[in-house]
Amino acid sequence: MALIWRIVSIVSIWLLFGLAASFFVKNVDRRDYLLLIVSGLIGGIVGGGLGNILNPPENIWWLRQLIIFGVVVLTMHTLHNVFKWRKYKK
Repeated sequence: MALIWRIVSIVSIWLLFGLAASFFVKNVDRRDYLLLIVSGLIGGIVGGGLGNILNPPENIWWLRQLIIFGVVVLTMHTLHNVFKWRKYKK
């Protein structure tokens, strides 16, 4: 049961990062949960790895979250353009 709650909390964090990033990317539907979760997942993994490499000091803990959020916005913008391009190509 503890594993299920860990998974639920991780997915909800990815969804929240994706939802917050959707405010910064034009023409993104906030009801497209697949885009929100996937961009949060990829941005969380890549941004978290980048934050670990940069290793910010403890007194500016928010810098790692800002890096993750920036990568999530970039990922959402890229995925939105790829999905839009594939839809118009068909």
